[in-house]
Amino acid sequence: MSPERSRPLPSAPRSESPSDLVRERTYGEDEVAAILKRAARIDHDRGSTQGALSLSEIEAIARDAGIDPSLVRQAAREIDEGREGGLGGALAGAPVRATIERVVDGEIGAEDHERLAQEIRGVLSSAGVGNRWGLPGSISSIGRTLAVAGFTGTSSIEVTIAPRDGKTFIRLTSDRGQLAGGLFGGIVGGVGGGVGSNVGWMLPALLHLPWFVGVAGAGAVVFGAYWLARSIFASNARGLDRKMEALADRLEAIAASAASARSLPSGGP
Repeated sequence: MSPERSRPLPSAPRSESPSDLVRERTYGEDEVAAILKRAARIDHDRGSTQGALSLSEIEAIARDAGIDPSLVRQAAREIDEGREGGLGGALAGAPVRATIERVVDGEIGAEDHERLAQEIRGVLSSAGVGNRWGLPGSISSIGRTLAVAGFTGTSSIEVTIAPRDGKTFIRLTSDRGQLAGGLFGGIVGGVGGGVGSNVGWMLPALLHLPWFVGVAGAGAVVFGAYWLARSIFASNARGLDRKMEALADRLEAIAASAASARSLPSGGP
C-alpha cells in the first residue's frame, strides 16, 4: 500500500487584536453635512413625519459627538439671524443685529451681579469700539436675573444673564440700526445724491459731453458713496462683534467661577 499522504492540520482560530479590527472611516465636516442632508431627504421621500428635529434633539446629537451643546444653540441663532436679515446684511456689509449666547453649567446668585455689571461696563468702555460705553442705559436686577442696556457709540447693547434649570444663560444683543441709518442716509443720500446730481448735469452742460456720460458719472458718485458707507459700517460692526465675543467669554468665565463656588458645600462649624 502506498503510504497515506499527510494532510495539514487545521489551524486554530486566531484571536483578533484591536489593531486587526476594521477601522471605521472618518468623515470631514462637508461630508458629514452631505450625509445628514441625504439621510433627511431619504427620510422625507419615505413619507416620514419624523424628519424634523427640535433644538434639544440636535443638542443631544452634538453632545454624543463630543460637541459643546451651547455651540449648537449659537449656530442655530446665527442661521435664524442670517435668514431674517440676509439681504439687508449683505447690502449693509454686516448684520444690522447680532446676538451671542453662552450657557454655563450651574447657577449664579444675586450677589454676583455687581461683578458681572462692572465687567460689562469695563469691556465695552475700553478703546477699540470707536466710542465709549454710555449709560443713560439701565441696570436691573430682578431676582437672580441681571439685565444691562446701554449704548456704545450709535449701537445699542443689551446683556441678559439669567440662571434657571441648573444652568446660567448669557445673552448679548447689539443693534446697529441707528448707525446704519446715519451712515447710509448721510453719505449715500447727502454726498451721493448731492454731488452725484451736480455731476450728472455739469458733465453734459459744461463739457458738452453726451447725456449718458452725465448719468454714468452720477451713478459712479452714488455707488462710491454707498461703498464708502458700507465699508465704514462693516468695519465698525466687526470691531463691535470682537468686543461682544470678548465680553461673552469674560462673562462666561465669571459665571462659571461663581456657579462653581455656589455648588461647593458650605463649611460647617
